[in-house]
Amino acid sequence: MKHKTTLLLAGVILLASGSATANWAEMISLSGSLESDVRFITDNWRGAKKGQGYEFEMNRNDINLRLRADPTERVQAVVDTRLRFFGFNEAATLPELISRERIDPFSFQLTEAYVAVRGVPWSKMDIKIGRMIQTWGTVDMFNPTDNLNARDFSDPLNFMDKVPNQMLEIDIYPTDWLTLQAVWVPTFKPSQLPPSAVLGFALEYDDNGCVAGFPAPPLDADGRAVLGSLFSADGPFGMDLDLCRLNFANPEVRTVMPKAGISNSQAAARAKFQAGPVDFSLSYYYGRFKFPVAYTAVADVMSPGGKASGFVTDSKTIDPKKYNVKYVAEVMYPRMQVIGADFAYSSDNPWVPGFKAEAALILPEKVDFGMSAFLDGEKLDLGKDPANPMRTITSTNGSGKPFVKATVGVDWSYSDIFYINLMYVYGFFDEFNDRFGLHHFFVGATEFKFLQSELQIRMSSVLDMTDLSAMIYPQLTWIVAPAVELSFGYMHFFGDTSPRDPLDFATKSRFGQKATGRNVAFMKAKVTF
Repeated sequence: MKHKTTLLLAGVILLASGSATANWAEMISLSGSLESDVRFITDNWRGAKKGQGYEFEMNRNDINLRLRADPTERVQAVVDTRLRFFGFNEAATLPELISRERIDPFSFQLTEAYVAVRGVPWSKMDIKIGRMIQTWGTVDMFNPTDNLNARDFSDPLNFMDKVPNQMLEIDIYPTDWLTLQAVWVPTFKPSQLPPSAVLGFALEYDDNGCVAGFPAPPLDADGRAVLGSLFSADGPFGMDLDLCRLNFANPEVRTVMPKAGISNSQAAARAKFQAGPVDFSLSYYYGRFKFPVAYTAVADVMSPGGKASGFVTDSKTIDPKKYNVKYVAEVMYPRMQVIGADFAYSSDNPWVPGFKAEAALILPEKVDFGMSAFLDGEKLDLGKDPANPMRTITSTNGSGKPFVKATVGVDWSYSDIFYINLMYVYGFFDEFNDRFGLHHFFVGATEFKFLQSELQIRMSSVLDMTDLSAMIYPQLTWIVAPAVELSFGYMHFFGDTSPRDPLDFATKSRFGQKATGRNVAFMKAKVTF
Protein backbone atom coordinates (compact mmCIF):
# COMPACT_ATOMS: atom_id res chain seq x y z
CA MET A 1 0.00 0.00 0.00
CA LYS A 2 2.81 2.39 0.85
CA HIS A 3 4.45 1.72 -2.53
CA LYS A 4 1.20 2.64 -4.29
CA THR A 5 0.82 5.87 -2.35
CA THR A 6 4.44 6.80 -3.09
CA LEU A 7 3.81 6.25 -6.79
CA LEU A 8 0.70 8.43 -6.56
CA LEU A 9 2.71 11.23 -4.95
CA ALA A 10 5.42 10.90 -7.60
CA GLY A 11 2.73 11.08 -10.26
CA VAL A 12 1.43 14.35 -8.81
CA ILE A 13 4.93 15.85 -8.97
CA LEU A 14 5.56 14.62 -12.51
CA LEU A 15 2.19 15.92 -13.65
CA ALA A 16 3.03 19.36 -12.34
CA SER A 17 6.60 19.37 -13.68
CA GLY A 18 5.45 18.23 -17.10
CA SER A 19 2.54 20.59 -17.33
CA ALA A 20 4.37 23.10 -19.49
CA THR A 21 5.07 20.55 -22.22
CA ALA A 22 1.41 19.58 -22.21
CA ASN A 23 0.42 23.27 -22.51
CA TRP A 24 -1.23 23.13 -19.10
CA ALA A 25 0.93 25.80 -17.51
CA GLU A 26 -2.01 28.15 -17.10
CA MET A 27 -4.31 25.43 -15.84
CA ILE A 28 -2.21 23.88 -13.07
CA SER A 29 -0.57 25.37 -9.99
CA LEU A 30 1.55 23.55 -7.43
CA SER A 31 2.27 24.79 -3.93
CA GLY A 32 3.49 23.16 -0.77
CA SER A 33 6.04 23.07 2.01
CA LEU A 34 8.90 21.11 3.49
CA GLU A 35 8.95 20.94 7.28
CA SER A 36 11.24 19.42 9.89
CA ASP A 37 10.04 19.01 13.50
CA VAL A 38 12.17 17.94 16.46
CA ARG A 39 10.70 17.68 20.00
CA PHE A 40 12.18 16.79 23.37
CA ILE A 41 10.18 15.67 26.44
CA THR A 42 11.02 17.89 29.42
CA ASP A 43 9.20 15.92 32.14
CA ASN A 44 9.60 12.44 33.62
CA TRP A 45 6.29 12.18 35.49
CA ARG A 46 3.58 12.50 32.83
CA GLY A 47 4.31 9.21 31.05
CA ALA A 48 2.89 5.74 31.61
CA LYS A 49 5.42 5.24 34.42
CA LYS A 50 7.56 7.54 36.53
CA GLY A 51 10.98 8.17 35.11
CA GLN A 52 9.91 8.05 31.48
CA GLY A 53 11.06 11.27 29.88
CA TYR A 54 13.98 13.53 29.03
CA GLU A 55 14.16 12.01 25.59
CA PHE A 56 13.27 12.90 22.01
CA GLU A 57 9.56 12.53 21.32
CA MET A 58 9.65 13.49 17.65
CA ASN A 59 12.12 13.62 14.77
CA ARG A 60 9.67 14.19 11.92
CA ASN A 61 9.93 15.45 8.36
CA ASP A 62 6.94 16.34 6.17
CA ILE A 63 6.50 17.04 2.48
CA ASN A 64 3.18 18.78 1.77
CA LEU A 65 2.00 19.27 -1.81
CA ARG A 66 -1.16 20.91 -3.07
CA LEU A 67 -2.05 20.60 -6.74
CA ARG A 68 -4.82 22.71 -8.26
CA ALA A 69 -6.10 22.26 -11.79
CA ASP A 70 -8.53 24.59 -13.61
CA PRO A 71 -9.18 22.91 -16.97
CA THR A 72 -12.11 25.28 -17.65
CA GLU A 73 -13.55 28.39 -16.05
CA ARG A 74 -16.29 26.31 -14.41
CA VAL A 75 -14.28 23.30 -13.22
CA GLN A 76 -11.61 23.08 -10.54
CA ALA A 77 -9.86 20.02 -9.13
CA VAL A 78 -7.73 19.99 -5.97
CA VAL A 79 -5.39 17.33 -4.60
CA ASP A 80 -3.66 17.98 -1.27
CA THR A 81 -1.17 15.37 -0.04
CA ARG A 82 1.33 14.80 2.74
CA LEU A 83 4.31 12.45 2.85
CA ARG A 84 5.60 12.06 6.41
CA PHE A 85 8.82 10.44 7.62
CA PHE A 86 8.79 9.76 11.37
CA GLY A 87 12.56 9.66 11.88
CA PHE A 88 12.69 6.83 14.44
CA ASN A 89 13.65 3.22 13.95
CA GLU A 90 10.77 0.75 14.56
CA ALA A 91 12.72 -2.46 13.94
CA ALA A 92 12.59 -4.47 17.19
CA THR A 93 13.70 -7.89 15.92
CA LEU A 94 16.45 -9.13 13.62
CA PRO A 95 14.07 -10.06 10.75
CA GLU A 96 12.60 -6.55 10.86
CA LEU A 97 16.04 -5.08 10.13
CA ILE A 98 15.68 -6.19 6.53
CA SER A 99 12.66 -3.88 6.09
CA ARG A 100 13.39 -0.27 5.16
CA GLU A 101 9.83 0.63 6.19
CA ARG A 102 10.62 -0.47 9.77
CA ILE A 103 14.02 1.24 9.93
CA ASP A 104 12.75 4.42 8.28
CA PRO A 105 8.94 4.42 8.76
CA PHE A 106 6.75 6.80 6.77
CA SER A 107 3.11 7.44 5.95
CA PHE A 108 1.17 8.99 3.10
CA GLN A 109 -1.99 11.01 3.63
CA LEU A 110 -4.47 12.30 1.09
CA THR A 111 -5.76 15.40 2.87
CA GLU A 112 -8.10 16.64 0.14
CA ALA A 113 -9.15 15.43 -3.29
CA TYR A 114 -12.27 17.04 -4.75
CA VAL A 115 -13.82 18.48 -7.87
CA ALA A 116 -15.76 21.75 -7.86
CA VAL A 117 -18.14 22.79 -10.64
CA ARG A 118 -19.28 26.42 -10.78
CA GLY A 119 -22.56 27.69 -12.19
CA VAL A 120 -24.07 24.25 -12.85
CA PRO A 121 -26.96 23.64 -13.21
CA TRP A 122 -27.71 27.25 -12.23
CA SER A 123 -25.47 30.26 -12.62
CA LYS A 124 -25.77 31.00 -8.90
CA MET A 125 -25.02 27.44 -7.75
CA ASP A 126 -21.74 25.61 -7.13
CA ILE A 127 -21.30 21.89 -6.53
CA LYS A 128 -18.31 20.30 -4.87
CA ILE A 129 -17.76 16.58 -4.30
CA GLY A 130 -14.90 14.50 -2.95
CA ARG A 131 -12.58 14.32 0.04
CA MET A 132 -12.75 17.63 1.89
CA ILE A 133 -12.22 19.55 5.11
CA GLN A 134 -14.91 22.01 6.21
CA THR A 135 -14.47 24.83 8.74
CA TRP A 136 -17.59 26.58 10.02
CA GLY A 137 -17.86 29.40 12.51
CA THR A 138 -16.24 32.78 13.05
CA VAL A 139 -14.20 32.44 16.26
CA ASP A 140 -10.66 31.07 16.37
CA MET A 141 -10.25 27.31 16.92
CA PHE A 142 -13.04 26.79 19.47
CA ASN A 143 -16.00 26.55 17.09
CA PRO A 144 -19.01 24.75 18.62
CA THR A 145 -20.90 25.05 15.30
CA ASP A 146 -18.09 23.30 13.38
CA ASN A 147 -19.02 19.59 13.43
CA LEU A 148 -18.70 18.20 9.89
CA ASN A 149 -15.06 17.08 10.16
CA ALA A 150 -13.67 15.29 13.17
CA ARG A 151 -10.67 16.78 14.94
CA ASP A 152 -7.15 15.43 14.44
CA PHE A 153 -5.28 15.64 17.74
CA SER A 154 -2.54 13.20 16.75
CA ASP A 155 -0.20 16.20 17.09
CA PRO A 156 -1.02 18.25 20.24
CA LEU A 157 0.77 21.32 18.82
CA ASN A 158 -1.49 21.51 15.77
CA PHE A 159 -4.87 22.55 17.16
CA MET A 160 -6.48 23.19 13.77
CA ASP A 161 -5.91 19.81 12.09
CA LYS A 162 -8.95 17.77 11.08
CA VAL A 163 -9.79 14.32 9.77
CA PRO A 164 -10.84 14.54 6.09
CA ASN A 165 -14.07 12.93 4.92
CA GLN A 166 -16.00 12.38 1.71
CA MET A 167 -18.69 15.02 1.19
CA LEU A 168 -21.16 16.53 -1.22
CA GLU A 169 -21.43 20.31 -0.92
CA ILE A 170 -23.90 22.61 -2.63
CA ASP A 171 -23.55 26.39 -2.44
CA ILE A 172 -26.20 28.84 -3.63
CA TYR A 173 -25.71 32.61 -3.96
CA PRO A 174 -29.16 34.19 -4.34
CA THR A 175 -27.81 37.69 -3.51
CA ASP A 176 -24.50 39.39 -2.81
CA TRP A 177 -25.18 39.37 0.93
CA LEU A 178 -26.50 35.81 1.35
CA THR A 179 -24.89 32.39 0.84
CA LEU A 180 -26.78 29.14 1.37
CA GLN A 181 -24.78 25.99 1.92
CA ALA A 182 -25.80 22.34 2.29
CA VAL A 183 -23.42 19.45 3.01
CA TRP A 184 -24.01 15.69 3.09
CA VAL A 185 -21.44 13.30 4.58
CA PRO A 186 -22.23 9.63 3.80
CA THR A 187 -20.14 7.98 6.54
CA PHE A 188 -19.02 8.77 10.08
CA LYS A 189 -15.38 9.26 11.06
CA PRO A 190 -14.28 9.76 14.68
CA SER A 191 -11.68 12.20 15.92
CA GLN A 192 -8.08 11.05 15.96
CA LEU A 193 -6.82 11.10 19.54
CA PRO A 194 -3.28 11.95 20.68
CA PRO A 195 -0.92 9.08 21.58
CA SER A 196 -1.27 10.09 25.23
CA ALA A 197 -5.03 9.36 25.19
CA VAL A 198 -4.44 5.73 26.23
CA LEU A 199 -3.10 7.02 29.56
CA GLY A 200 -6.65 8.06 30.40
CA PHE A 201 -7.35 4.37 31.00
CA ALA A 202 -3.93 3.42 32.37
CA LEU A 203 -3.23 2.06 35.83
CA GLU A 204 -1.12 3.91 38.36
CA TYR A 205 1.57 2.01 40.30
CA ASP A 206 3.56 3.00 43.39
CA ASP A 207 7.26 2.42 43.99
CA ASN A 208 6.52 -1.10 45.33
CA GLY A 209 4.80 -2.12 42.12
CA CYS A 210 1.35 -2.07 43.73
CA VAL A 211 -1.69 -0.60 42.01
CA ALA A 212 -2.08 2.96 43.27
CA GLY A 213 -5.07 3.93 41.15
CA PHE A 214 -7.25 2.90 38.24
CA PRO A 215 -9.42 4.82 35.77
CA ALA A 216 -12.55 6.10 37.46
CA PRO A 217 -15.82 5.12 35.73
CA PRO A 218 -18.47 7.83 35.14
CA LEU A 219 -20.75 6.98 38.08
CA ASP A 220 -23.04 9.13 40.20
CA ALA A 221 -22.64 9.35 43.99
CA ASP A 222 -24.72 6.21 44.63
CA GLY A 223 -22.75 4.25 42.05
CA ARG A 224 -19.44 5.36 43.52
CA ALA A 225 -20.60 4.28 46.98
CA VAL A 226 -21.47 0.80 45.66
CA LEU A 227 -18.14 0.54 43.85
CA GLY A 228 -16.25 1.59 46.97
CA SER A 229 -18.10 -1.00 49.06
CA LEU A 230 -16.63 -3.78 46.89
CA PHE A 231 -13.21 -2.98 48.34
CA SER A 232 -14.32 -2.50 51.94
CA ALA A 233 -13.34 -4.86 54.72
CA ASP A 234 -16.77 -6.56 54.68
CA GLY A 235 -17.09 -6.51 50.87
CA PRO A 236 -16.74 -9.57 48.65
CA PHE A 237 -12.99 -8.97 48.35
CA GLY A 238 -12.48 -8.13 52.03
CA MET A 239 -9.64 -5.81 51.07
CA ASP A 240 -10.37 -2.56 52.87
CA LEU A 241 -8.95 -0.70 49.84
CA ASP A 242 -5.65 -2.60 49.91
CA LEU A 243 -5.01 -2.21 46.20
CA CYS A 244 -1.74 -4.10 46.59
CA ARG A 245 -3.87 -7.25 46.60
CA LEU A 246 -5.05 -6.52 43.05
CA ASN A 247 -3.30 -7.80 39.94
CA PHE A 248 -4.67 -6.00 36.88
CA ALA A 249 -4.34 -7.15 33.34
CA ASN A 250 -4.07 -4.17 30.99
CA PRO A 251 -7.44 -2.38 30.86
CA GLU A 252 -9.08 -2.68 27.46
CA VAL A 253 -11.25 -0.04 25.81
CA ARG A 254 -13.44 -1.08 22.91
CA THR A 255 -15.17 1.34 20.57
CA VAL A 256 -18.68 0.81 19.25
CA MET A 257 -18.68 2.41 15.83
CA PRO A 258 -21.85 3.37 13.95
CA LYS A 259 -22.66 1.16 10.98
CA ALA A 260 -22.01 2.56 7.52
CA GLY A 261 -25.69 2.92 6.73
CA ILE A 262 -27.75 5.80 5.46
CA SER A 263 -29.18 6.34 8.95
CA ASN A 264 -25.70 7.25 10.19
CA SER A 265 -25.02 9.80 7.47
CA GLN A 266 -24.39 13.39 8.53
CA ALA A 267 -26.09 16.44 7.08
CA ALA A 268 -25.75 20.15 7.68
CA ALA A 269 -27.07 23.45 6.32
CA ARG A 270 -25.95 27.03 6.80
CA ALA A 271 -27.10 30.50 5.84
CA LYS A 272 -24.36 33.17 5.79
CA PHE A 273 -25.29 36.85 5.86
CA GLN A 274 -23.00 39.81 5.24
CA ALA A 275 -23.85 43.41 6.01
CA GLY A 276 -20.86 45.75 5.81
CA PRO A 277 -18.47 44.99 8.67
CA VAL A 278 -20.77 42.30 10.12
CA ASP A 279 -20.82 38.60 9.19
CA PHE A 280 -23.59 36.45 10.63
CA SER A 281 -24.52 32.79 10.16
CA LEU A 282 -27.25 30.40 11.19
CA SER A 283 -26.59 26.68 10.91
CA TYR A 284 -27.98 23.22 11.61
CA TYR A 285 -26.13 19.90 11.92
CA TYR A 286 -27.39 16.34 12.29
CA GLY A 287 -24.89 13.60 13.03
CA ARG A 288 -22.80 12.29 15.89
CA PHE A 289 -20.39 13.59 18.50
CA LYS A 290 -16.87 12.91 17.23
CA PHE A 291 -15.29 12.02 20.58
CA PRO A 292 -15.94 8.78 22.51
CA VAL A 293 -18.32 8.73 25.47
CA ALA A 294 -18.15 5.88 28.01
CA TYR A 295 -21.25 3.74 28.39
CA THR A 296 -20.41 0.19 29.62
CA ALA A 297 -17.72 -1.52 31.69
CA VAL A 298 -17.12 -5.04 32.99
CA ALA A 299 -14.70 -6.07 35.76
CA ASP A 300 -13.96 -9.80 35.88
CA VAL A 301 -12.18 -10.92 39.05
CA MET A 302 -10.56 -14.22 39.96
CA SER A 303 -9.90 -14.59 43.68
CA PRO A 304 -6.63 -16.04 45.05
CA GLY A 305 -6.66 -19.72 44.17
CA GLY A 306 -9.99 -19.30 42.40
CA LYS A 307 -11.05 -20.69 39.07
CA ALA A 308 -10.11 -18.73 35.95
CA SER A 309 -13.16 -17.72 33.97
CA GLY A 310 -14.51 -14.98 31.76
CA PHE A 311 -11.84 -12.54 30.66
CA VAL A 312 -9.13 -13.79 33.04
CA THR A 313 -7.72 -16.59 30.92
CA ASP A 314 -4.02 -15.84 30.41
CA SER A 315 -2.19 -18.01 32.94
CA LYS A 316 1.04 -16.08 32.34
CA THR A 317 -0.41 -12.94 33.91
CA ILE A 318 -2.20 -14.59 36.85
CA ASP A 319 -0.80 -14.13 40.36
CA PRO A 320 -2.20 -16.95 42.55
CA LYS A 321 -1.74 -14.84 45.69
CA LYS A 322 -3.80 -11.84 44.47
CA TYR A 323 -7.18 -10.93 43.06
CA ASN A 324 -6.66 -11.01 39.30
CA VAL A 325 -8.74 -8.41 37.46
CA LYS A 326 -9.56 -7.88 33.81
CA TYR A 327 -11.31 -4.57 33.12
CA VAL A 328 -13.04 -3.96 29.79
CA ALA A 329 -14.81 -0.70 28.96
CA GLU A 330 -16.79 0.32 25.89
CA VAL A 331 -17.23 3.79 24.43
CA MET A 332 -19.69 5.03 21.83
CA TYR A 333 -20.40 8.10 19.70
CA PRO A 334 -23.84 9.51 20.58
CA ARG A 335 -26.12 11.15 18.06
CA MET A 336 -26.73 14.86 18.31
CA GLN A 337 -28.36 17.79 16.58
CA VAL A 338 -26.73 21.21 16.68
CA ILE A 339 -28.47 24.53 16.11
CA GLY A 340 -25.79 27.17 15.75
CA ALA A 341 -25.25 30.88 15.30
CA ASP A 342 -22.07 32.89 14.87
CA PHE A 343 -21.23 36.56 14.57
CA ALA A 344 -18.15 38.57 13.58
CA TYR A 345 -17.57 42.33 13.47
CA SER A 346 -14.51 44.05 12.04
CA SER A 347 -14.07 47.80 11.78
CA ASP A 348 -12.07 49.91 9.34
CA ASN A 349 -10.99 52.01 12.32
CA PRO A 350 -7.58 50.59 13.41
CA TRP A 351 -8.29 51.46 17.05
CA VAL A 352 -11.54 49.48 17.24
CA PRO A 353 -11.06 45.79 18.07
CA GLY A 354 -12.82 42.97 16.29
CA PHE A 355 -15.59 41.06 18.05
CA LYS A 356 -16.58 37.44 17.50
CA ALA A 357 -19.16 35.20 19.13
CA GLU A 358 -20.43 31.73 18.46
CA ALA A 359 -22.98 29.52 20.22
CA ALA A 360 -24.42 26.06 19.63
CA LEU A 361 -27.54 24.55 21.15
CA ILE A 362 -26.85 20.80 21.27
CA LEU A 363 -29.68 18.27 21.39
CA PRO A 364 -27.88 15.07 22.43
CA GLU A 365 -28.75 11.41 22.60
CA LYS A 366 -29.08 10.10 26.16
CA VAL A 367 -26.17 7.92 27.28
CA ASP A 368 -26.67 5.46 30.14
CA PHE A 369 -23.59 3.93 31.71
CA GLY A 370 -23.68 0.43 33.17
CA MET A 371 -20.98 -1.48 35.05
CA SER A 372 -20.99 -5.17 35.96
CA ALA A 373 -18.60 -7.19 38.09
CA PHE A 374 -17.89 -10.93 38.18
CA LEU A 375 -16.10 -12.88 40.91
CA ASP A 376 -14.90 -16.37 39.97
CA GLY A 377 -17.42 -16.44 37.14
CA GLU A 378 -20.41 -15.41 39.27
CA LYS A 379 -22.03 -12.04 38.76
CA LEU A 380 -21.79 -9.90 41.88
CA ASP A 381 -24.89 -8.38 43.40
CA LEU A 382 -24.09 -4.68 43.21
CA GLY A 383 -27.48 -3.52 44.46
CA LYS A 384 -28.46 -2.37 47.94
CA ASP A 385 -31.99 -3.74 48.12
CA PRO A 386 -31.97 -7.55 48.63
CA ALA A 387 -35.59 -7.73 47.52
CA ASN A 388 -34.76 -6.08 44.19
CA PRO A 389 -31.08 -6.69 43.52
CA MET A 390 -29.42 -4.77 40.72
CA ARG A 391 -26.60 -6.77 39.24
CA THR A 392 -25.25 -3.78 37.37
CA ILE A 393 -24.33 -0.32 38.62
CA THR A 394 -26.20 2.13 36.44
CA SER A 395 -25.63 5.84 36.02
CA THR A 396 -26.55 8.46 33.47
CA ASN A 397 -23.42 9.61 31.67
CA GLY A 398 -25.31 11.94 29.36
CA SER A 399 -28.76 13.15 30.40
CA GLY A 400 -30.03 13.76 26.88
CA LYS A 401 -31.09 17.28 27.89
CA PRO A 402 -30.17 20.17 25.58
CA PHE A 403 -27.07 22.13 26.50
CA VAL A 404 -25.10 25.05 25.09
CA LYS A 405 -21.45 25.43 24.09
CA ALA A 406 -20.23 28.93 23.31
CA THR A 407 -17.20 31.09 22.56
CA VAL A 408 -16.88 34.88 22.78
CA GLY A 409 -13.72 36.67 21.69
CA VAL A 410 -12.10 39.99 20.95
CA ASP A 411 -8.93 40.66 18.95
CA TRP A 412 -6.92 43.76 18.13
CA SER A 413 -3.71 44.54 16.27
CA TYR A 414 -1.50 47.59 16.05
CA SER A 415 0.08 47.95 12.63
CA ASP A 416 2.35 44.92 12.03
CA ILE A 417 3.86 45.13 15.49
CA PHE A 418 1.38 43.80 18.03
CA TYR A 419 -1.59 41.43 18.09
CA ILE A 420 -3.81 40.20 20.94
CA ASN A 421 -6.67 37.72 21.03
CA LEU A 422 -8.77 36.99 24.13
CA MET A 423 -11.59 34.44 24.33
CA TYR A 424 -14.02 32.97 26.81
CA VAL A 425 -14.89 29.36 25.97
CA TYR A 426 -17.65 27.30 27.53
CA GLY A 427 -17.15 23.66 26.63
CA PHE A 428 -13.92 22.20 25.25
CA PHE A 429 -13.67 20.25 21.98
CA ASP A 430 -14.30 16.85 23.61
CA GLU A 431 -16.79 17.92 26.31
CA PHE A 432 -20.31 16.55 25.90
CA ASN A 433 -21.91 17.46 29.22
CA ASP A 434 -21.35 13.94 30.52
CA ARG A 435 -20.17 13.17 34.08
CA PHE A 436 -17.09 15.31 33.45
CA GLY A 437 -19.36 18.24 32.66
CA LEU A 438 -18.73 21.43 30.71
CA HIS A 439 -15.85 23.61 31.88
CA HIS A 440 -15.21 27.35 31.61
CA PHE A 441 -11.99 28.42 29.86
CA PHE A 442 -10.03 31.60 29.33
CA VAL A 443 -7.90 31.57 26.18
CA GLY A 444 -5.34 34.23 25.37
CA ALA A 445 -2.73 34.84 22.68
CA THR A 446 -0.38 37.77 22.14
CA GLU A 447 2.19 38.31 19.41
CA PHE A 448 4.97 40.87 18.98
CA LYS A 449 6.78 41.41 15.68
CA PHE A 450 10.19 43.04 15.27
CA LEU A 451 12.62 43.85 12.45
CA GLN A 452 9.86 44.25 9.86
CA SER A 453 8.16 41.04 11.05
CA GLU A 454 11.30 38.94 10.63
CA LEU A 455 11.28 38.14 14.35
CA GLN A 456 7.99 37.10 15.99
CA ILE A 457 7.32 36.27 19.63
CA ARG A 458 4.01 34.64 20.46
CA MET A 459 2.54 33.50 23.77
CA SER A 460 -0.61 31.35 23.88
CA SER A 461 -2.31 30.02 26.99
CA VAL A 462 -5.48 28.27 28.11
CA LEU A 463 -6.79 28.33 31.68
CA ASP A 464 -9.51 25.96 32.83
CA MET A 465 -11.37 28.17 35.26
CA THR A 466 -13.31 25.17 36.60
CA ASP A 467 -10.39 23.09 37.90
CA LEU A 468 -7.58 25.72 37.54
CA SER A 469 -5.43 23.54 35.28
CA ALA A 470 -3.67 25.32 32.42
CA MET A 471 -1.48 25.15 29.35
CA ILE A 472 1.14 27.66 28.19
CA TYR A 473 2.70 27.73 24.74
CA PRO A 474 5.44 30.32 24.05
CA GLN A 475 6.98 30.37 20.57
CA LEU A 476 9.74 32.32 18.82
CA THR A 477 9.74 32.46 15.01
CA TRP A 478 12.56 33.81 12.87
CA ILE A 479 11.94 34.49 9.19
CA VAL A 480 15.41 33.64 7.94
CA ALA A 481 14.54 34.48 4.34
CA PRO A 482 11.31 34.88 2.39
CA ALA A 483 9.35 31.62 2.73
CA VAL A 484 11.96 30.17 5.12
CA GLU A 485 11.32 30.15 8.87
CA LEU A 486 12.72 28.66 12.06
CA SER A 487 10.55 28.21 15.17
CA PHE A 488 11.46 27.44 18.76
CA GLY A 489 8.92 26.88 21.51
CA TYR A 490 7.67 25.03 24.53
CA MET A 491 4.37 23.54 25.66
CA HIS A 492 3.76 22.96 29.37
CA PHE A 493 0.74 21.66 31.29
CA PHE A 494 -0.26 22.54 34.85
CA GLY A 495 -2.64 20.57 37.08
CA ASP A 496 -3.10 17.38 39.06
CA THR A 497 -2.09 14.23 37.18
CA SER A 498 -4.50 12.11 39.25
CA PRO A 499 -8.18 12.76 40.14
CA ARG A 500 -8.78 14.34 43.52
CA ASP A 501 -11.24 11.50 44.22
CA PRO A 502 -10.00 8.20 42.70
CA LEU A 503 -13.60 7.00 42.24
CA ASP A 504 -15.01 10.25 40.83
CA PHE A 505 -14.75 10.59 37.05
CA ALA A 506 -15.52 14.31 37.25
CA THR A 507 -12.52 15.23 39.41
CA LYS A 508 -9.87 14.49 36.79
CA SER A 509 -7.99 17.60 35.71
CA ARG A 510 -8.48 18.91 32.18
CA PHE A 511 -4.83 19.72 31.46
CA GLY A 512 -3.21 18.02 34.43
CA GLN A 513 -4.27 14.47 33.53
CA LYS A 514 -1.63 12.46 31.69
CA ALA A 515 -3.98 11.79 28.79
CA THR A 516 -3.52 15.43 27.73
CA GLY A 517 0.11 14.90 26.71
CA ARG A 518 3.72 15.60 27.65
CA ASN A 519 5.63 18.80 28.34
CA VAL A 520 7.82 19.32 25.27
CA ALA A 521 10.33 21.75 23.82
CA PHE A 522 10.45 21.91 20.04
CA MET A 523 12.34 23.26 17.07
CA LYS A 524 10.84 23.53 13.58
CA ALA A 525 12.16 24.51 10.19
CA LYS A 526 9.81 25.19 7.29
CA VAL A 527 10.16 26.16 3.65
CA THR A 528 7.06 27.07 1.61
CA PHE A 529 6.74 27.44 -2.13
